Amino acid sequence: MIGYVLAISAAAIWSAVALSATRIVRYFGSYNYNLLRLLGIIFIFFPYVYLKWEPIYFENSIFLAIFLSSVIGIIIGDTFLFICLKRLGPRRQALLFSMQIPFTIILAEVFLQSLPSTTELIGCALIFLGIIIAIQFNRTIPNDDLENIQGNKYTGLFAGIGLALCQSIGIILMKPALVSTDPIVVSYLRVIVAAFIMFGSLFFIKNNQLLEKMKDYKKTIFSIFLGFMGMGVGMTMLIYALKFGNPGVISTLSSTMPIMIIPILWIVTKNYADTLLSLELG
Repeated sequence: MIGYVLAISAAAIWSAVALSATRIVRYFGSYNYNLLRLLGIIFIFFPYVYLKWEPIYFENSIFLAIFLSSVIGIIIGDTFLFICLKRLGPRRQALLFSMQIPFTIILAEVFLQSLPSTTELIGCALIFLGIIIAIQFNRTIPNDDLENIQGNKYTGLFAGIGLALCQSIGIILMKPALVSTDPIVVSYLRVIVAAFIMFGSLFFIKNNQLLEKMKDYKKTIFSIFLGFMGMGVGMTMLIYALKFGNPGVISTLSSTMPIMIIPILWIVTKNYADTLLSLELG
């Protein structure tokens, strides 16, 4: 039960972060924002990891799982996430992110022989259907930049599907490694691997303006805070949830962002009045 509560809590945090991050991502760019938040997490969580460190994390099987999960789930997956968020906005990104539900259930059965029970499968299907209905119900708000499509919509679409698949693979890779490890340390190591690779590749990106844009200290500090909440708190909750629960069910509950994001989006865009009026007229 604790795993399921943590998964829902992670989804709630990600919903708030997604809405708050949209304009910041469009300012820094998806790659730069991803790197910036990872560097912030490394400094914030270092004292805890230093105190909790054990030699078990150097074992080949555990380190390989952490490394692959980091590359696929964070570097590739989160880059897809912010590309999708930048182009399509938080609502559509949340819809595409929910595709990880069927992806994770299928991959969990294929690689872990961990298919949810019939009752759990029905619950997952109902949640998935509810997510789709919620997104369709909350239609585009024409004049709000959180909802407007920017750039090529097909790039955003493919990035969203890639995000869902990468997150599913990352979850499956992490499950066996969590049996005898601290989820917070595992989450931290994933961040270090991702940050190291991304920082190294930064020198190969032409005309990168990260240092120039970091001079806006308000946006830089806010980016680090969002990284702490989304990756530091939210992802750690998900990893704890994954340690105690079925991967397919955890994936489903953590994908309820679209359901949670809509009331927040109504308030932010002040669209709730029109929605309530349409319900009354209906």
